[in-house]
Amino acid sequence: MRKRPQFVVAGIILMLLAAEILFAEMTVEDPRVIGKGRFKIRSTIMYIQAQKCYSDEVWKAFHDSSPYSVDYDKMVDLPDGWHMKTTRIATGFEYGITDRFNVGVFLPYVIKDLTKQAWSKSADTTVWKKVEDNGFEDIWLIAKYLIYSKSPGLLGFNWKDGLLLAFAFKPSISPDEKIKEGIGTGTNDFKILLLSLPRFSKKVFLYGKVWYQHTGKVKDIDGFAKSGWDLGDRFGYRFFLGYKIFNRKLTIVGGPLGWIAWNNKDKDGNEIEDSNTYSHGVVLKLILSPFSRSFLLKSGVKVPLSNKIPFAPAFTPFLYVSYLW
Repeated sequence: MRKRPQFVVAGIILMLLAAEILFAEMTVEDPRVIGKGRFKIRSTIMYIQAQKCYSDEVWKAFHDSSPYSVDYDKMVDLPDGWHMKTTRIATGFEYGITDRFNVGVFLPYVIKDLTKQAWSKSADTTVWKKVEDNGFEDIWLIAKYLIYSKSPGLLGFNWKDGLLLAFAFKPSISPDEKIKEGIGTGTNDFKILLLSLPRFSKKVFLYGKVWYQHTGKVKDIDGFAKSGWDLGDRFGYRFFLGYKIFNRKLTIVGGPLGWIAWNNKDKDGNEIEDSNTYSHGVVLKLILSPFSRSFLLKSGVKVPLSNKIPFAPAFTPFLYVSYLW
């Protein structure tokens, strides 16, 4: 059996960030600029109900009485009485400074409902933990620039919407008490993204995105076990193929997406064991533009294929609405 590091805390703390981990890249959603003087609003609603958890979460709650050994390292069914439900409502605003340069802000709001068991060091036994809270997470400030636009362009495809480079910054502004409940991370983060939208024909296109996120250290909060932790970095991707039908008012989009995260460290610089996490899956969605191209309605589902995260759903439905003035 591996030796557990002394600074590994109960799985409840990792769980409180599960919604952010599952959907780590919603900050810059559109691979296009909107044009000088134009304004866009978008909103996404996601409902997450966990069906699985990482086996270490069970071991940390039950120790020697756990049905899984510390070396099991797999996603397993939730124990009896455990549940995690999260509703995430994320809203973004964007404004075109020039025809090639946009700025924006992204505001995620979460509603958390968690019941699980955790190990109590003081009582030397397993106790029940319950969290019910809601509020705004830390906001993201966004800038994106169209660095390449040509038709025909690379490989002979239509790159009018082109290749974009985006930057995002998240200052930690959530109140300390909210951070303790998992609403806000307590870190200052920086993200860089590369987005593309080559069109193979009038009906077929490819939406590509890769991103890297540097996560700062958790600020010091009295009574918070993760104070001073370095949550490590993340890398993610998505590649969606789209096909327009019904006079281009309806589009079918689908493809793989995922991310990996690594190198979480405690306040003393010791690497947290089993903190390397990942999630890979596929998305299928329909995009409807019933009135004009300025109004979009998207509905779809994400289905995970491979996970190593504290809690995971069997699938996640979502609804997206945007309007461009």
